[in-house]
This record gives sequence, structure tokens and C-alpha cells, in this order.
Amino acid sequence: MKKFEIKKILFPTDFSETANIALRQAIFMARLAKAELKLLYVIEPEMNFSGTIPIPQSEAYYDRLKKNLLSKLKKIAADIHNETAIDVTYETRYDGISTQICDVADDENFDLIIMGTHGSSGISELLAGSNASKVVMKSNCPVITIQKKLSAKGFRNIILPIRAEANSRQKVDYVVELAKLYSASVHITGYAKETNKKDLTIVKQYVKQVEKYLTGLNISHDTTIITGENFIKEILLHAKKNKADLIAVMNENDFNLDQLIRGPYAKQFVNHSTIPVLSVPVYSDPDLLTYSPYLSGS
Repeated sequence: MKKFEIKKILFPTDFSETANIALRQAIFMARLAKAELKLLYVIEPEMNFSGTIPIPQSEAYYDRLKKNLLSKLKKIAADIHNETAIDVTYETRYDGISTQICDVADDENFDLIIMGTHGSSGISELLAGSNASKVVMKSNCPVITIQKKLSAKGFRNIILPIRAEANSRQKVDYVVELAKLYSASVHITGYAKETNKKDLTIVKQYVKQVEKYLTGLNISHDTTIITGENFIKEILLHAKKNKADLIAVMNENDFNLDQLIRGPYAKQFVNHSTIPVLSVPVYSDPDLLTYSPYLSGS
């Protein structure tokens, strides 16, 4: 089984305020984990509207843009390395942002992506399509999305929702590694709809498994069982109550009515949570599962 370790962190940026906020956390994590950090800027295709008919920008335009971007990334990388001694690399790519980010993560075997998100800003779930939410749904490695400024201590209170789906537990080992890294407390949060007694029974069993596992690893934790009709709303309220600075979710889509209308739960969290979100892809290949298979639903 593959053990989750944070040795290579990919940081996509657009130089926005939220990206800069996320960068500080990426640097902090890289220092704690003694990990490599890569900065990535993806150049989107642009059209020239100066004439009567819009045409793609010239190759010379992109050459100048790339040169300027590489110069900026080089300075940021040098500043980070000089201040922290972290190994920092950088690159620019061209074309679709989310596709290029995921391709780099796959091609270079990154363990984690950290990026800023602007949220959906009131746009309906059907129309919301931020690059962050697209990356979350496409990525083959975990993604941490950050919207607002965090404390300098990073992730110290982590919400770990557990649902009746077997693969809901696949995120446990990822949370464990972050809890170890940050000396964090984990808030195990079992969730089921109030009307679904069968799911509630399953959730309670899963929660006991997770409690036993975290106890054996000496991870600080507590447990809450929540029932309600709206999973996203209940978890966000619980996270706010516990002053959480990270919520861990799976990036699955089980095609229930809520997710068909509003989009996968991970996308909803990324678009609307002001608390950072760790989104973990579902693994069905036993060789890709983390190192506690009974928690991975296998």
C-alpha cells in the first residue's frame, strides 16, 4: 500500500491576493515537511480585439509574456529559497489552466497541490466553474484550496466528515499526516440524514473505527455525530463552531439529487467555504490506496 507523504508540493498561481495567501501556507508546509515546492503559472489563450475581427494573439506576444512571467517567478523562487532554504522550482505552461495543472501534477508525481480560490461569488452551482474547483475534480492527487487568510500556525483544527459511503474513509490517512505535521486536533464528524437510520448506524460504526485508529496513533481527536438534511451546511456550521482551519472531503460524486443540482460536494465546499478545504480523490486501485486498507473501504 502507498503511504501518503508530503515531499513535493505544486503551487499554481495567478499572482492574485488569494494566491499570495495560499503561497504563504504552501511555504509554511514545505518548511515543516522539508518538501520541494514548485511554482506554476498557466498562460491562457487570448484574443486580440484591436481590429474588426478578433484574432489570436501573436507568437511574439506570448514570448514576451512568458519571458516576463518567468522573470517574476524566478524572483519569487529566489526570495523563498533565500529566506527558507526550501528547494523551489518554477515553470510556465500554455493552454487550459486546470488541465495543465493536473498534467504537471501527474507528470512529475506531486504529492499535493495547494492553490487559492476566489469562490463562486454568488454564481449558481451550475454556472460556477472556478479553476480551483475544476482542478479538484480532475486531480489525481489531493488538493488544498484556500480562500481567506489563515493564522501563521497553519492547520491546527481539522474537520474530518465521515459519511456512510465506504470510500468516505479514504481521506483519513491524509488527515493523519497533516495532523502529525501540524500537531493538529482532528474533529471526527459523522454525518447522516436524520431520516436515514440505516446510514446513521453505518456512520457510527465507521466513526468508531476512525476513533480507534487515531487513538492508536496518538492523534488528538474528538467526535460528533450530526444529522440534518444539508450536508454542506451542517459541516460548515460545525467547522465554524470548532474554529476549524481545514475541512477534509472526498472529490467523489455519488449522483444523489443534491449533487446533481448543485454539483459534487467537493466542488460545493471549494466554491463556498471560507475555511480551507482538503479534497482527496477516490482511489479504486488497491496499489494506490493508503496504508490502512480497512479505513479505505477495501
